[in-house]
Amino acid sequence: MTPLKNPPSGLLQAPESFLRRQKRDVVFFFNTTFRLHLVHFIGCLLIILIQAMLMTTPLMMRFENVCIDLFIRNRPPIAMHPAIVHIDMAEDSLQGLGRWPWPRYNHAAMVYILHSWGAKAIVFDVIFSDLSTSFDDEALAQAIKESGNVYLPVMLEEMNRQKSWVHSMPKFEEFVKGTGHVNVFPDPDGTLRRAPLYLTHGGKTYPYLGAQVAFDYLGQDLEKEKSWIPLDQNGNVFINWVGKWKDSFLHYSYLDVMKSYAQIQAGRPPLISPEKFKGKICVIGLTAIGLTDIKANPVEGVYPAVGVQTNIMNSILIRKFAQPAPFRWNAFALWGIGILVSFIFIFSRRVTSLVLGLAIGLLWALFSFWVFIEWGLWIYTINPLILIFSLFVFSAVFSLMLGKREQARLFALASRDGLTGLYVIRHFRNLLNVAVTEARKKGLPLSLILMDLDHFKRINDTHGHVAGDAALQYVAQVLRLATRIEGEALESNPVGRYGGEEFIVMFKRAHLIDVAVNYAEKIRRQLEQNPFRYKEVAIPLTVSLGVATLKPEETVPDMMVLRADEALYRAKTGGRNRVCTENESGENAPEKEVE
Repeated sequence: MTPLKNPPSGLLQAPESFLRRQKRDVVFFFNTTFRLHLVHFIGCLLIILIQAMLMTTPLMMRFENVCIDLFIRNRPPIAMHPAIVHIDMAEDSLQGLGRWPWPRYNHAAMVYILHSWGAKAIVFDVIFSDLSTSFDDEALAQAIKESGNVYLPVMLEEMNRQKSWVHSMPKFEEFVKGTGHVNVFPDPDGTLRRAPLYLTHGGKTYPYLGAQVAFDYLGQDLEKEKSWIPLDQNGNVFINWVGKWKDSFLHYSYLDVMKSYAQIQAGRPPLISPEKFKGKICVIGLTAIGLTDIKANPVEGVYPAVGVQTNIMNSILIRKFAQPAPFRWNAFALWGIGILVSFIFIFSRRVTSLVLGLAIGLLWALFSFWVFIEWGLWIYTINPLILIFSLFVFSAVFSLMLGKREQARLFALASRDGLTGLYVIRHFRNLLNVAVTEARKKGLPLSLILMDLDHFKRINDTHGHVAGDAALQYVAQVLRLATRIEGEALESNPVGRYGGEEFIVMFKRAHLIDVAVNYAEKIRRQLEQNPFRYKEVAIPLTVSLGVATLKPEETVPDMMVLRADEALYRAKTGGRNRVCTENESGENAPEKEVE
């Protein structure tokens, strides 16, 4: 073949420049990849927003409370101020001094003993609100007056839906150094984590007793200096629990203190040295099971309520508090982690995303624990972990959907004709083989139509190849609609492009005459009576069709296709624009024609 010396303009294409290739790649990225990443990122932002909205819901807070309890139990021990001493009215004291309540001269004696031994503060966690004997009440009142360093509690109680302050008798409160409330309110899960610094009712406001005692010990005014105590949005102090009850602070038996004083008076060595109480804050409270108010805290499930006083005192005296981080800090951390993880999940493969997601979650949990140990700051841990998990699940599902979509696209490219959208003959052949096997197995009929557009070349020659392509698309649409069965899948009768202007249609569970009359003739009439319009020009279309059916002895569709092709040939040679069926009895049998 002699090469062209002067090829027509446009026949040869110049090599594509580097800039043009880069421009094409950028356009492709923004049209496809970028759009998918943007949709993915918007979905991640919605998940982050939902998690941020759920961050302080009761369920999320319960998860966070469980986490902070775990931090408290597993952190290194915190310092205990040496000035705090518990004097426990426990079971041994009840056995030695009798049933509760004890005569108040015992408490008067305890005040006198501790004052004489140099205690700096004597704090009762008992409210003496009822009258006793004159001797007992006078003895206790005189002891309180002479010591000048006794603190008594008040409590806000509710009875019959009416709240009121419960005080010790006025003769006791008259000479106390201070009073304070001892109300605490467990969280919804029953665990005690917070205490109100102040409580107001009926025009009266009282500080928390332990806080008042600690500030007096430091020589500071609670009302003026309270600003350095971290409070939550409800004015509560987060209790920085030191540890379990028996391991927290010094504990002495009420009875042993009384015995020690008696032994000293008798000239014998005491069980407890008076030096143990010099300059100390002595907190006297009931700790016997059944008589005391038992609370559950993050450290243990059974904890005497008097311990709340000393834990808050300790936080103030050593200036080491536990406190929740402000909401905006937690929200910022949640959004920051969410956006970081979103980018990782968007641009990483699933296995890499899983590993990185687990690593970020673990690092965040360790970081939160470290911040709590170092600064006592409680940063939400569970919310970011749930967010990481949610984003991973969403990204994995999104990737699976994209993968299936891409598989469907590739399958469509491999199985569908690019112009008409019908099956290519290779895939149609696979469907036909499956249908033949099914028909033989179940004893069902199977038929097909092979059709060819009449004088199609004239359309290309007269109106151009673009018009010819549009005509093929029009015919494909007509075939889809004409062969569809109501109530069944859209492609219950598969349609394929046999090649060029030829098409093939398969009909399951349909006999030869049924297909010829109800489908082939319907297609022929519809194309004949509805001309194809291209640029406002009506272009007549006619079609010749051959119909064949599967024989009982046939195991492959080849002979059926051959008979349909022969019927199509007879329709063409017989004048076109007609339907012909296969010969019933072999090649010498007369042909059948449907008009």
